[in-house]
Amino acid sequence: MPRPPARRLAALAVLLAACSYDGSGLVSVGEPTSPSSTTTTTGEPAITTTTSPITTGGPALTTTGTTAPVDPTEVTTGDPTTDATTTTSSTSSTTEASTTTGDETTGPPPPMLVDDDLLVRYFLDEAGSGQGPTHALDAAPDPLDLPLVYDMGAMNPVYAEQGGHRGLRWPMAGLHGRATLPVADTKVQTGLQNRTAATLEVVVDIDAVTLFGSRLLHVGRSLEQGYFTLRSTDIDRLEFYWKGNTLAGVWPVDWAGLGRVVVHVVVDTGQPEPIHRVRLYLDGAAVVDGNDIGLVHPNQNEAIAIPTDPNIPLYFALGNRGADGDRSFQGTLHYAAIYATALSEPQLQQNAAILAGTDDAP
Repeated sequence: MPRPPARRLAALAVLLAACSYDGSGLVSVGEPTSPSSTTTTTGEPAITTTTSPITTGGPALTTTGTTAPVDPTEVTTGDPTTDATTTTSSTSSTTEASTTTGDETTGPPPPMLVDDDLLVRYFLDEAGSGQGPTHALDAAPDPLDLPLVYDMGAMNPVYAEQGGHRGLRWPMAGLHGRATLPVADTKVQTGLQNRTAATLEVVVDIDAVTLFGSRLLHVGRSLEQGYFTLRSTDIDRLEFYWKGNTLAGVWPVDWAGLGRVVVHVVVDTGQPEPIHRVRLYLDGAAVVDGNDIGLVHPNQNEAIAIPTDPNIPLYFALGNRGADGDRSFQGTLHYAAIYATALSEPQLQQNAAILAGTDDAP
């Protein structure tokens, strides 16, 4: 075999001298690359990027030189003038503050009127003045709205607002105007019938009464005193009638000095003491019973009885008696309600406190 020419061997020796082996199994040409120029301080492979901006959802980010991949949740620390940057995690647990929209109420909710065995509730706030409304509206379930009877033109009665409290106002005692309808087969009659306990609740401001008996709230016939009736025959007296003509409660009440007042009459014939079977509360405070020769306390467990004879109809009325009128008081009836149960003293006091503040619908 012929020997290579000496000139070729010399060229091969020069080529080998110009090459270096870096231990990776590859032969590279030229000077070895410094390790610091090929890796970042984190040990990750370097990524070479161009100087064109990286477009994100926010402002444009421009990078130059050789940088490590950056996690968007990390913040960059170290010397910003060096190409190789060190990153540290900035992720931390955060508490998300809840936000609300609309009206916000602070503190406990305001107390509400007691609704236990509520039969009817009339706020009498249908208007601030005049005779526009045709009915006194019942706010209780299965409402029993009462037709309004306006007599003697614009004076009997009228809606009025006094001190921010609406109501029906009669300018004289003994007038005809009223809110009324026949009571037979209504929830008032069926709800009270054969009950041994009930509560009447009214808010009134009385200036004068008729000697024939001005009605605050009335269930009965025109020729009788009442089967479930609050009435007053004197400016310093309140009476409760049932069974047609039976006076079951009487109390001294100074209407002229009271002004607007919350009145409760509680019937509870289950009480062992006769004097406790019909009780009066004014603004939540018990009133001592009065004396009258005609006073007859209910028997223990005696029931309410409201006849339904179609030949002699009974009426349910506010501020007067039913069919004939003539028994209004002078003043304002702001509110009226009936419950088919005896409200407890805490319940009476709660309702009295609420109604003293506002007797109109919430």
